[in-house]
Amino acid sequence: MPIQRYERPTTLDGALALLSEAAESPPVIVAGATDLAVDVRRGRDVPFVVDVKQIPELNEYKWTPDGALVMGACVTMKHIGADPRVRERYPALAAAADDVGSYQIRCRATIAGNLGNASPCADTAPPLLVLQARLRLRSRSGEREVPLEKFFVHVKRTTIQPGEIITHVIIPPQPPGLRNVFLKIKRVRGHDLALVNAAGAFDPVAREIRLAVGAAAPTPILVRGLEGICPEGACPEEVGEALAERALAAISPIDDVRASAEYRRDMVATMCRRIAAILLEPDAH
Repeated sequence: MPIQRYERPTTLDGALALLSEAAESPPVIVAGATDLAVDVRRGRDVPFVVDVKQIPELNEYKWTPDGALVMGACVTMKHIGADPRVRERYPALAAAADDVGSYQIRCRATIAGNLGNASPCADTAPPLLVLQARLRLRSRSGEREVPLEKFFVHVKRTTIQPGEIITHVIIPPQPPGLRNVFLKIKRVRGHDLALVNAAGAFDPVAREIRLAVGAAAPTPILVRGLEGICPEGACPEEVGEALAERALAAISPIDDVRASAEYRRDMVATMCRRIAAILLEPDAH
């Protein structure tokens, strides 16, 4: 069925009213609409679309005095990847944003869309997971914040409730000197979906390391059980093996047209070793 109704509210209250009005048959919320175009071509029924791109609050982008980064839902990948402070402080996020689709797609694709679509291979999910990002959700009944690690439920499923919309993605202040990196394996040199992707973050003072993996389970995952694996003087090779062991225990890859489960497991282990080397020996890379 072609799109029967298209609304373009200019206020958040207007958008929430539309969601409430259509509670029994929720509309598709779009900003960049890059996934919607694909879905419509594939025959998906999309009778009602609410385009939130023109809502000023959802286009906010600011660094707070304490160092948090607050990104409105409609901020594009191009904007994020081009921010010098993101490139300096969070190169993992900048690299992921720069690898989403083609340049034309990055000019349209939004941070909330990449996450809200709940694809296991969403490129921005692993870096945002290791940066402890939160999502701010709003409905007519109020506002709440959800840690990103608790947002994904399954493929294409999230904790968003009927009538809710993502308004902001928030990266809280990070420790000074935090090192972070994003890696992605794909079929071609140009733009492509990830066969597997991963991000790591390392606090050299607290000796705390974080790891997240995408495209190797029904959702992007933050790997648990990494406490104490990187003490002072730890060998990068040993840390890489420890990361690989814990990551392989956490993932559940599948065979599909793009890669086998075995290949994905092998590549996750390889990326864990590379992440450890990059984070622990930054001057060598």
